[in-house]
Amino acid sequence: MPNSRRSPRALGLLAWIAMLASATCSMAQQTATPPTISKEGKKQKAIHDYLFDTFIKNRKTVYQGSADNRSLKELTVLEQIHQIRDGEEIELPAGTERIAILFRHFGFHGENLDRIKEVHVFPFSPDKAPPRSVQVKDFYRVQMPSISNNDQPPQRMKIRFLMKQKDAACRIDDLVFYAQNAISPEFDTIPYRDLGSEFPRERVEVHVDTDHELSIGGTSDLQRHRWFRMHETSGVVDQSFETWASEHNFLPGRGAFKFNPALTHGWKKDAETLQERKDKPGAADLTFFDRYDAGERQRRTIPLWKDTPFALCFNDWPEFMSVPLQGRGTPLVEHFDDAAELAAAYVADQIKDGGSTAAWWEVKNESSVASEWSHHDRKDADGWGLLSDFHNRVAAKVHASSPAVKVGGPSSAYMQLQAGNFKLYQNQARFIQETRGHLDFFSHHFYENALTLGAHERRGLGYSNYLLGRYEAILDMLRAEMHRVDNVLPILITETGSLQNGREPSDNWLRLYAWNAYLTKSMQRPDQIDMFVPFIFLHMSWNPNSGDAAFAPKPGLKRHVTIDDFEPTIVARYFDLWRDFDGRRLPVAFDRDYLDVVAIHDDKQVSLAVTNMGGRQIAVDLSGVASKIGATAARQTRLNYHQGDVVFEPEQAVDANAIPVDVNETTVIRLTLSRPLNPSGTLQMDRIYAAETAVATADKPTVFQVELEDPKTVQSAKLIIGIHRNGGINKPVKVSVNDTPITLDMGDANEFSEFFGSLDTALPMSILREQNQVTITSQEGATITSVQVVVHRTAN
Repeated sequence: MPNSRRSPRALGLLAWIAMLASATCSMAQQTATPPTISKEGKKQKAIHDYLFDTFIKNRKTVYQGSADNRSLKELTVLEQIHQIRDGEEIELPAGTERIAILFRHFGFHGENLDRIKEVHVFPFSPDKAPPRSVQVKDFYRVQMPSISNNDQPPQRMKIRFLMKQKDAACRIDDLVFYAQNAISPEFDTIPYRDLGSEFPRERVEVHVDTDHELSIGGTSDLQRHRWFRMHETSGVVDQSFETWASEHNFLPGRGAFKFNPALTHGWKKDAETLQERKDKPGAADLTFFDRYDAGERQRRTIPLWKDTPFALCFNDWPEFMSVPLQGRGTPLVEHFDDAAELAAAYVADQIKDGGSTAAWWEVKNESSVASEWSHHDRKDADGWGLLSDFHNRVAAKVHASSPAVKVGGPSSAYMQLQAGNFKLYQNQARFIQETRGHLDFFSHHFYENALTLGAHERRGLGYSNYLLGRYEAILDMLRAEMHRVDNVLPILITETGSLQNGREPSDNWLRLYAWNAYLTKSMQRPDQIDMFVPFIFLHMSWNPNSGDAAFAPKPGLKRHVTIDDFEPTIVARYFDLWRDFDGRRLPVAFDRDYLDVVAIHDDKQVSLAVTNMGGRQIAVDLSGVASKIGATAARQTRLNYHQGDVVFEPEQAVDANAIPVDVNETTVIRLTLSRPLNPSGTLQMDRIYAAETAVATADKPTVFQVELEDPKTVQSAKLIIGIHRNGGINKPVKVSVNDTPITLDMGDANEFSEFFGSLDTALPMSILREQNQVTITSQEGATITSVQVVVHRTAN
């Protein structure tokens, strides 16, 4: 069965697993009852119908696809020439405020748009400018601001323009809305239903090996500090927020440092700003740091966080050394060394002034995409070659002045590495090769879009996100390449979350579901991932009503500083769900696709984190392990979507025979111990990769080599094959290992419109050698993304 969809099944842990019968069965006949949509769903349907039945008429549109798959990608809301000066506004047509929630960005075409400083959006963001993603002379694009959850109809939508120079002007020719994912004319009910509720729950027996601890990457300790982070850094928010997070056992994780405006404009009134050197145009006058205080934030953080390692990311280099207008401060090639010297000077100054700096520094935020690294857009330039070169130069300068600091990248966005016939993967592979010996880590971002909720239900409808196996398959492909070129470095997942910007229940559920699912998958890879950071903030001063914030300002107050000035949002429950999840790892075994389980123990309890990615609600049966360890109670904490709302259920007693886990839910289950566990041994897990990756097949055998050290000591082994194919895998994949035929269970790989995941099978110990030849024959159009053998060895 596919490992990525069945992880972390214990991969043939011990002989006792081989004796387990299939533990999944239907609890009742599969009699469906008609699903109902929530109150929010009915409201969203009214907005959707208004868009397509009324608002869209006589307006320019851009669609993707054709026939039944035709969906709206762009909508021209306003087409009228306006001459705009500083502070002037454009009122949008009536009804625009209703449909804005369906779109991710809006943009303008016109003239002299490089003169715009920022725009404010009424009524959704009247005081704060939403993030800009593109600004050139004839085009300006902005992220749609977060739209508050309010039953009252919003006021008329209008845009206010602020110019860089008070006497400057520009011309606006139109205003266009852009959908993150094209909007189907047929209303999508999936986000507004209790998925799978029309069927009886299916029983899934989960076995926990309490006689052994599970060691991955050299330790059985869960190492909570790797996983329970947030997108905050020390000293940014008031200490009352830091204390609250610390009491929930969460640590600062990652933030961004933007040279522009942090140094070139400054945050304090009348503060000295970083200037260009008069004797060397394009270089920064580094004497600025003789007077600048770079350590203020470190000094004002709570004592518990003063020595906590976290990550920061450089971005937005000063305009005087950057490509004009493009790439969020992308340094010009001729100023790479100047930019690197500025980065190193800032890090050194922060250490001098504050006593410390970030443990990990990313060179450039999301530099895999052209909107951040403008050299990707130049036909006369080698964008990825320049990116590697720049990373190497920054690393060299920072290491020279601050040797203890780790430097890495590329802080990737858009991890659809199969795009362009795996061209994106080849770019990443090249980056791994060309930064060898220079960087200390690699970092990536994984985000889910609106087509994530109900992923299993969407697998044949164009699902293209990561949580049905693609996440693991991509990490395996990158890891295999690291081994191939002898550049094996830790991975930092420095952002994960959703691309939704609303605060309705379905928006919040998508965020929570994504954070939780990525977390349970990442926790199984401590041998590869050094830190995991969901895109969740304590609060966001620049976007106060963002759905990614755990706290929002209380209405009616003029100032919002301490935590008492704010109120928790539903996403704050993420901290409650994971507050005390810690311990030492235990092996688990189960027979279920699309399930993730992480099991740990401490002196008081056995705890399990369970994520259900399948399409049916399940009832987890832990009666076997509960009986074996003499558990005195079973308890469950839930954070779930139910009947149109995100619901948090604090820890409560449950029946160990049937613990409910809904579709897309992550839950924490605890079995209370009458006495501490005393495992007699350790099960060591290792992943061994073949060197070849992204190998296209044409219905002919392809050979991969996997080298195993001392195969006689291996107690169980599993072959895992990463594979991609448009149209799904609808013919059996033929496999032999050392000339012995191996049968792969294809699962539902044929039901995907685009399959990108893993297939796996247990391997007989008798066929393993030091040099193992894996021969794979897959249908035409498939790509074998990676091949690995996962082995387990026991030690007393």
